[in-house]
Amino acid sequence: MDVVWRVEADMLAHWRGRERERTSCKLIRVDGRLYRLSSLASHQQETKTPLVLYLSARHVTSLTQSSGAWKRLNLFLSWGGISNPLGTVVPMSDNSTRPFARMIPKMNSSAAPCEDMWNYACGNWLKRHLVPVTQSKWGTTQELQAKCEFDREQLRSLIVTLPHPVKLSSVTWKLKHFYESCMALDNLETDKDQPLHRIINELGGWNVLREFSHFSWDYRVNLVKLHSQYGVSPFFKISVVPDPDNPERGVIKVSPAGLGLPDRSYYYRRPDSQVEASYKRYLKDAVQKLGATSTEAATFSEEIYHFEKRIAEVTPEWSALQNPLTSYTKISIGEFENKASSIPLHDIIMAKYPTAKIDDTTEVLIPSDNYLTHISSIITTSDRGNLNNYMMWNFAMAYLPYLSQDYRDIVNLYRKELTGIQEPPQRWEMCVDTTQKYLGFSLAALHERGVPFDTRQEDQAVVNSMFENIKDAAKNSIQKSGWLDSKLQQYTLEKLNSLALQVGYPPSIQAELYLDSYYKEMYVQKNNFFQNILYGVAFLQATEMSKLLAPAEEHRWMAVMAGVDAVSYIPEANKVVVPYRLLMSPYFHRHYPLSILYGTLGMQVASAVVSSILPWNVLLNPSGRLLSQDNPIVNQSLRAAQWPRRFIAERIVKNQATEHVANQTALQTVIDISALKQAYNAVNRLPHTHQPALEQLENDALFFLSYTQSLCSVSTVQQQDIDTSLSSKLEGSKLLRISLQQVPAFSDAYGCSADSSYLHSQLCEEIW
Repeated sequence: MDVVWRVEADMLAHWRGRERERTSCKLIRVDGRLYRLSSLASHQQETKTPLVLYLSARHVTSLTQSSGAWKRLNLFLSWGGISNPLGTVVPMSDNSTRPFARMIPKMNSSAAPCEDMWNYACGNWLKRHLVPVTQSKWGTTQELQAKCEFDREQLRSLIVTLPHPVKLSSVTWKLKHFYESCMALDNLETDKDQPLHRIINELGGWNVLREFSHFSWDYRVNLVKLHSQYGVSPFFKISVVPDPDNPERGVIKVSPAGLGLPDRSYYYRRPDSQVEASYKRYLKDAVQKLGATSTEAATFSEEIYHFEKRIAEVTPEWSALQNPLTSYTKISIGEFENKASSIPLHDIIMAKYPTAKIDDTTEVLIPSDNYLTHISSIITTSDRGNLNNYMMWNFAMAYLPYLSQDYRDIVNLYRKELTGIQEPPQRWEMCVDTTQKYLGFSLAALHERGVPFDTRQEDQAVVNSMFENIKDAAKNSIQKSGWLDSKLQQYTLEKLNSLALQVGYPPSIQAELYLDSYYKEMYVQKNNFFQNILYGVAFLQATEMSKLLAPAEEHRWMAVMAGVDAVSYIPEANKVVVPYRLLMSPYFHRHYPLSILYGTLGMQVASAVVSSILPWNVLLNPSGRLLSQDNPIVNQSLRAAQWPRRFIAERIVKNQATEHVANQTALQTVIDISALKQAYNAVNRLPHTHQPALEQLENDALFFLSYTQSLCSVSTVQQQDIDTSLSSKLEGSKLLRISLQQVPAFSDAYGCSADSSYLHSQLCEEIW
């Protein structure tokens, strides 16, 4: 086992400082922590592991000029059991070799990469890492993002150090006072559940709390209020999306919603399911805390669970909603209300978007006629008390996290049992996350604006070069794919040629004038957190209405840029979007070796590029318009992907996954394999270089090592259950094995013999 100790520059400053000479003889700073030299040496002697110390070239020079410091360094290395200490000091430039100080400790060099690449690349990392108590999943990606300059600590620092603005309409004033209102715990503890009870009373009361009149309560009026005033989505969700027939316009979309559990499949588990028991306990504890009796709360939890199960039975499966040609169809509001007469859709939309011109002829997107007919039937055949209980629970569930500590404890207990998260985040972390939810674009823009313009330009140039190289590799593969129909080949190349890249926000969108205008409808009150949440809900609805009335090009990708920590493809704009916060050390630096960058960020870019020309995004043309169902490209593209999906699904099942997981993850696995091929093809064009401490690995081997380490992760048992039920992404070790078996270049890079488990006899050539 190799252990790499990376000594930071500030420790070397101790060695150079004359007044600190005595202290530096005893202490050494390694990866941000101070150690005694004697304890490190003892550790090395006990574990019999070699010690490799990384120093930058200029600091080695500084050390050699101080004979005393150099002697102590060599003595320390000798204590570690190294026979030739001078030979182990590797000069390196800080940015080009910093990744290796992270990569090598993760590796298990005793494992054979040609037999178990997962263990070889991640073995030591997996041994040393448990899931943090505030997380349900922990991997190298989360680890790097947590260390990234754009983490919660930096966001908090950005907010609290903002100058005290006097202009109430400025986004900086709103940011500062929204965050401070969340941190004002005394006000929350004083108010307890009063804000929630006040709104419940305004909505006509809650049956389980015995504050409800069967005769006067009108579900239609309250369904409208919940959707339009409180951002709650019982039965279904209403949003504004780019019109598939013309992405420059917005269209209203009705989507399945209204379930308390993560997915419809959770309602079909065994009666003794732990998740079912946890959810029912959550229901009972919450309403009992709000004032229901124990008996009424127990009855309520059973009734709500079975009411939601009725909704789950008619909710389309996730896979059925992926095909844009069949999952959503246009229908006028008039036709909608004729088919689903119990749903006051016209009134809800008018209340949500009051200045939009809405009438019975206005078209909306719906998942299917059957879904809405069934939902309407559930409403019609349900007792008014049950309807009230279900709708009020949807409201309460959305706002419980913003109440006093005793309510947050109930929420946190349920999250613990559902996800395995042992401890909730600290209050300031929760406040940063909530501020991001409503003001995330402004935070991202302000942070990006604080980066020197030249730095941003250089970073963007590196990402743009990666994007163009990967896109060229994909086009080259398409041109060589003899199995593709000529028309589909031409269409795919046209789409790739027009594929654009957006790295961070354009300067015009970062400008203070734009930010203040964008957040004009976002109101913030000092020290009133619950009211600010309501203001935030109203603001999000106002931004949706602007997408409907006057959509701008950036509306198609701004939400992704502000809220997703990954590279994404936006089919309505035919654009790959890279949030600038990903371009931060230690995850990214423009001077990192390219073979490393292509294995991490480059793989994300490649996945986005590939997904643009595979189902289901391929069905939107280069201008973002949905192809008509009779367009020959539709059938050709679906046929071209059919065999690779079936082939990979069989491989997934053979890797001890269920058929459900295979069907759910096969398409994304095809995309991942293709992305790996294209990123490798781009790396293969790079000039050959050797890297310190990994001189035995060529560019291609480093690329595969970097990619594998990006998959290293550990999860709680509960999170694994959620991923198995919902995720379209295959678990890391299984994805790695299947992918490497389909990319012979890996075996070539590591010189694997003919009996290697990665040299698979069956290759799917149709995965280009």
